[in-house]
Amino acid sequence: MSRNRHGKRDSRHYFEWMEYASEDLAAAAALLGQGVCLNTVCFHCQQTIEKSLKAYLLFVSGQNMDGHNLSWLTRQACRFNSDFGRFIGKTALFNSYYIECRYPSDRWEEPDQAAAARDLAVTRELYEFVCTIIYDGDYNSEYDSDEDD
Repeated sequence: MSRNRHGKRDSRHYFEWMEYASEDLAAAAALLGQGVCLNTVCFHCQQTIEKSLKAYLLFVSGQNMDGHNLSWLTRQACRFNSDFGRFIGKTALFNSYYIECRYPSDRWEEPDQAAAARDLAVTRELYEFVCTIIYDGDYNSEYDSDEDD
């Protein structure tokens, strides 16, 4: 689906993507705060990043992007804003979280609390970066506190 953001067919669908990303971020933070379900924390982090990148790409291009490869989505975002380049290496780690942390696997090692906290910090950084662009800096993040770091 392709939508033109500038003109008569202006799409605000990217706000919905950010709402869903916000819910995933809140779920990851809550679970981490309780010290439970660390695999699920990883999955919610992956989902937050994916939805945030898709929201940004819809915002700047008017097109919904398919796929779950965060490295690819981040490279697409770099085409419009080179500042996303700082996330390329960071998002690569999260690609395995889409599948590996949800199903039994010989290749997956469950994260500890510290690793999950680092993942959440990266996730929050990317999410808030996208928020500053989409909301033009006019948003309130309930994740700005350092309580759950």
